[in-house]
Amino acid sequence: FSTAKDQSSDHKSNFIVVDPLQSCEITSEKAAKTARCRACDTKSSSSSLSIEFFKQNGWSDAQVMMLMQRAPWFPRANVETVLKPRMRSLQDIGFSDTEIVQLVSSCPSLLYFRDIQPRINFWRSLLGSNERLIKASSRTRFLLTCSLSQTIEPNLSILRECGISKQCIADLVVKEPRLICHSNKRLKESIKHVEDLGVSCDCKTFPRVLLSVMTVSKSKVDATFATLMSFGWSLPDCSAAFRKCPSIWTLSNNNLCDKMTFLMKEAGCELTYISCRPVLLTYSLEKRLRPRYEVLKFLEQNKLLDKGHDLLSVVNRSEEKFGKKFLFLLHQEKFIARYDSYVAAMQGKHPDVAEN
Repeated sequence: FSTAKDQSSDHKSNFIVVDPLQSCEITSEKAAKTARCRACDTKSSSSSLSIEFFKQNGWSDAQVMMLMQRAPWFPRANVETVLKPRMRSLQDIGFSDTEIVQLVSSCPSLLYFRDIQPRINFWRSLLGSNERLIKASSRTRFLLTCSLSQTIEPNLSILRECGISKQCIADLVVKEPRLICHSNKRLKESIKHVEDLGVSCDCKTFPRVLLSVMTVSKSKVDATFATLMSFGWSLPDCSAAFRKCPSIWTLSNNNLCDKMTFLMKEAGCELTYISCRPVLLTYSLEKRLRPRYEVLKFLEQNKLLDKGHDLLSVVNRSEEKFGKKFLFLLHQEKFIARYDSYVAAMQGKHPDVAEN
């Protein structure tokens, strides 16, 4: 297709659909949308060869169309000097056809790198497998194209100097690859921020806290602090909670407010109990906290438990262990309504609660 105007026709559209796109079985509307980012001098013969090359290598029409949307330049890529050599390089280092589709789809610009093999080998050596490399690449398209010498390797050295193991670094990259793609300055500033929060490099939670600091804005951290402090938390309490359970900083303020209100007013938890166990705030209110608390409260009221149970010890059990320890006590006919209520809450069908 081309963005060139048709001077010989009165047709209102500025886009022309040619055979290569028709071979992908896409509509003129989709072609026009994709063509907006294309150069006006795209040649149909070159496009046809590129598209046919990908289809011969096992790409479906939908996959080719997605690639065109992510990389409008690819139909102009020379098959013999660019596409074939790069694809062959990926095959030579052990990528299957399916893996190549996944990898190139996540990072089309990879095909324009002459050093594709050493680049891929570097990441595969760090992450451990094709599967983990593809997973990381799918989460940010910049990972495989980022400068190894100027950004990636210096950042790896900084993390190693903090005492973070190679395996831990690999896990962090797979989980949040943007962490390693930030500038060296940004990474150093984040490390200092973590240390200012009282988390030293030798602390087990340091990698997780660093990940949270890198992915959560300062304004979001400040807003979370303000929300918790509105319930009576002190600044040291907030900092301690962040060190223990950095994932609570990803929760919305409304989410935190709802859970704090439930834990303090309905479940009767003391503030110190919650602040010392911030992981409670990471569980779903409607599918974990409230349903299990109601079961526990019912069992205690009916004297079906031989001793008291800590709320966290009830909440953090797997569904199987919770069922064996507590739910089986509700299998009596007179308690079946309470059992059905719990099951309904787990399925999101509770009539009195909203989905969290």
